[in-house]
Amino acid sequence: MLKKILGSPLIQISLMAVLILAGMAWPAGLLEDLENNHYDWWSARFRAPDFSSVAIVAIDAKSVRQLGDWPWPRSRIAEMVALLSGARAEAQGVCLLYTLPDENPGLAEIKDLRSRVSDPHWRGRRQNTKKLLTWLNEAQEHLSQDDHLITAVRRARNTVLPMRFSPEKPVADEEDRPSGLLVINSLKPPAVSSRGKNGNSAVLAGAEAKGTGRCKPIAAESVQETFSDLAGKAGGLGHINVKIDPDGVVRRVPLLVGFSGRLYPALALQLAVKQIDAKLRNITIAADFAGRPRLRIKHLELSTDGAFHMLVDHDPRWLRERTYSFAEVLDGTLDADLFKNKVVLIGITDPDIAPVYRVGTHNGVSMVEIEAGMLARILSKVRLSRPPWALFLEIVALLYFAFFLIVVIPRVSIRLGAAILAVFLVTWYAIGLGLLLGYGYWIKIFGPSLLACAGFIGLQFTIHTRMRQQDKMESNKTLGLSYQGQGMFDMAYEKYMQCPVEDESVKNLLYNLGLDFERKRMFNKAAAIYRHILTAGNFKDLKERITRLNYIDDPLAMTGNFSVSDGTIKVDDTNTKPTFGRYEILRELGHGAMGTVYLGRDPKINRKVAIKTLEYAQVDGGELEEIKTRFFREAEAAGMLSHPNIVSIFDAGEEHDMAYIAMELLIGDDLTRYCAPDNLLPVGRILSIISDVTMALDYAHRQGVVHRDIKPGNIMLLEDGRIKVTDFGIARVVDASQTRSGIVLGTPSYMSPEQVAGKDVDGRSDLFTLGIVLYQLLTGAKPFIGDTITAIMYAITNHAYTPLSEAAPEVPPCVERIVDQLLAKALTKRFKSAAQLSKALNSCIKSLPVA
Repeated sequence: MLKKILGSPLIQISLMAVLILAGMAWPAGLLEDLENNHYDWWSARFRAPDFSSVAIVAIDAKSVRQLGDWPWPRSRIAEMVALLSGARAEAQGVCLLYTLPDENPGLAEIKDLRSRVSDPHWRGRRQNTKKLLTWLNEAQEHLSQDDHLITAVRRARNTVLPMRFSPEKPVADEEDRPSGLLVINSLKPPAVSSRGKNGNSAVLAGAEAKGTGRCKPIAAESVQETFSDLAGKAGGLGHINVKIDPDGVVRRVPLLVGFSGRLYPALALQLAVKQIDAKLRNITIAADFAGRPRLRIKHLELSTDGAFHMLVDHDPRWLRERTYSFAEVLDGTLDADLFKNKVVLIGITDPDIAPVYRVGTHNGVSMVEIEAGMLARILSKVRLSRPPWALFLEIVALLYFAFFLIVVIPRVSIRLGAAILAVFLVTWYAIGLGLLLGYGYWIKIFGPSLLACAGFIGLQFTIHTRMRQQDKMESNKTLGLSYQGQGMFDMAYEKYMQCPVEDESVKNLLYNLGLDFERKRMFNKAAAIYRHILTAGNFKDLKERITRLNYIDDPLAMTGNFSVSDGTIKVDDTNTKPTFGRYEILRELGHGAMGTVYLGRDPKINRKVAIKTLEYAQVDGGELEEIKTRFFREAEAAGMLSHPNIVSIFDAGEEHDMAYIAMELLIGDDLTRYCAPDNLLPVGRILSIISDVTMALDYAHRQGVVHRDIKPGNIMLLEDGRIKVTDFGIARVVDASQTRSGIVLGTPSYMSPEQVAGKDVDGRSDLFTLGIVLYQLLTGAKPFIGDTITAIMYAITNHAYTPLSEAAPEVPPCVERIVDQLLAKALTKRFKSAAQLSKALNSCIKSLPVA
């Protein structure tokens, strides 16, 4: 049952859809890798930002060669800040993090000398002291790199300096609390919940009036910030953190980072605020309908994910056009007016002195280039984003493909299904690619596509498997029916058992086979079949049938519809009747020592037949094979006889417990009833009957068949007056069995002398026994009698019989002459053939007076 359920297209596709949907909701693994790689490839081909007022002053390899090894004196950076400020740059972003003041030993010595000279106890001349202090001040000013940088940053006003957050706790025991400068450069979220022992890290937990939905920005544990003297003169502070995905690629940058209950902007976001002449407090946070945060700065509206991540890309050509070498700008090779009204970022691009990242498909991207690209996207109308309706669209596409796979695919050919599915996939891919390249909307296309492809392949495999199983089942059913029709029920059972029992047609086939086993008296096999059918649920009257079969003790017994008693099958008038071969057993006609005669019906032509059986249980086991061989050999010989006065043999076969012969059904009585003294037939009628028997024997003898058991019981007088001779060849089989069992063979009163002597017999033996029948029909007594079988047999070979003239004086002389010649003990004195006897009979009949 479970296998059938899992094989349903609805269940298969539903399970696939649930798994893929889970992978879409919680991205990880192969599916996410496919989506990311696809995004990396096509985002690199996304159109450039439409905001061009961004420039990079790069500390590149050329600058390092010209200006000396890194790190440079801070005064050189101060010189560049002052130069750009003088060129009236709109804002500057310095991507160089100075966390500590500069430590210069010479400067420390000069400061010490100044303090000594300025000491009131100094005994130098006042004029000389003043001059010395002037020299020391000049030397201190010249050597103080921080003073140069602080002065340059203070004069520039709109300079944004960096800071870097870390998810790791500080090494120091004391808390890492944000400085006042950091707090000034941060936002208070609408709702904040702290975590951690000291509450340093913060995450957005909910929303107030405007709401932030289910937002959870990156939570930091510690921060590295620009040292306070320098940071205090900056126009703003912004972090330079990036998010590196597990595959080592930077695809997102957090616009806000949570730390100590506040939100801290990225350096690019701070520069964007400066560029549009806004303040940090102008940044508002609201949630879209999907519960994700949306940042607004005056007219700018930025869509991010729940962690305030913004998608970034890398356009090398666009950045290359806006990147200038630090050395060339500083030495005047490049005109400083290039930077007028632009936002300029200063940073390291030489990979030998600063870390680089992989952005999309591009390697070796520096931090300043990432910040410049992000700044341009923030200020541009063209951005990459995951729109709030993206997941909804992906789920709709997933459900659409699932519906198509469940409803359409099983009903069309594989080619048509593949063609339609290919059109859908191309359309879906075109939609995803069009939204990405046209509008910057990142739609993840591989979840629905994976369902479509995997579902189609899975369904085709299932359909193909089902078709093969169906073909195999039909083949097995056909073979089973063929075997069943031929009576080979065990082989039919083997074929049916290879078919799924849940199929209704298979249940019917097995049920009918079980009925056939019942008819063949193989009850254990019938019960096994019924129990097998019940494994797939109740069916028809199986429980009642099994209950009846369980009561059978005798392996030959039958319950309910028929039974066996003393080797004889008793048949009730029910639908399930026993059979021999294809013949249904209707009722018993007669019973003998080694078999029974039944009334049967051939269902193919609806003809009633007589079925005579040889029951193996009545034969000694050591003689069974020989008896069976002779039975079928002589049945075959009898079946070759076709004469109006010989019963026709239609068929012969074998069951597991008996052999049988199907023959012509005769309606009438045998001659036994006419052998009684008070029920004798007229002489003319008797001679007519013997004449018909003689013609039958003549035909059989000419065919090489000797009857061997002519007696009144084997001569039938039918209701229409016809004569039929029965049991050709069967008596010999029975006789042989009785002989080997130590019992007198055959019917002793109707044996010829040569039969009694155990000699080979021919047709003249049948004529002798026919003479005994004729004598008994005429007189009502047997010619050879005795108190025992031995006495009878002795009389046959040695004694004379009472002459017919004494036993029946009214019998004509010609009849007496025929009887005397038939009962001659010497073969040479009998009629030579049945044909000769027939002539004598016809002559005698003609001589009889007309009644």
